[in-house]
Amino acid sequence: MHSKIIISDDFESVKQDIIGFNDPNFVRIFEYESFLIENAKEVINEAYIAESREKIIVVMALKFGIDPQNALLKILEEPPRNITFIIVAKSKNLLLPTIRSRLMIEIRKKETPRMALELNLKRLNLKDIYNFIEEQSNLEKTESLSKNELLNLVKSIVCEAIEVGVKFKEEDYEYFYKLYRLVDLNTKAAPALTPLLLLIMQRSK
Repeated sequence: MHSKIIISDDFESVKQDIIGFNDPNFVRIFEYESFLIENAKEVINEAYIAESREKIIVVMALKFGIDPQNALLKILEEPPRNITFIIVAKSKNLLLPTIRSRLMIEIRKKETPRMALELNLKRLNLKDIYNFIEEQSNLEKTESLSKNELLNLVKSIVCEAIEVGVKFKEEDYEYFYKLYRLVDLNTKAAPALTPLLLLIMQRSK
């Protein structure tokens, strides 16, 4: 097996697959909320424990710090004998380009169906925007709108706006990418959707 990055929303399924297809005695799984420098040291120390056969070291985290990733670069480039690394993340954008360039990337994400919108994006007005954001904020407060659903909602709004002929500028697409990252970092519905819908209203004129 070659060292690789797996992009997936379902860490539990990835763990089951790795353990199911390999000897569990030679699999070490490190799972973190945030991958920090002390975690990188822990992983490196495990990699230097000699084994007579292939050992798979799995690193899974919701967030990856820059310094901890830099600490792993050398060992990823020249791993000790019989060591294979698997890094699991929810998005490849969480990982440094230098990390991504050293490992093959396997995408295991399932396509989420686009959400149906009750908005006319070609004829948006302030009242429509206010009512829509109020509705989404209320869903969020009752935990009926998850982060993944908000991500899908942002994506659906942008895609539908393009399809109905809203003319965006080059810098708008950079903004969409940054907005998606902000929502992924837990930005709430109102601050995410308000500037997006106001921009679409402006571009629709």
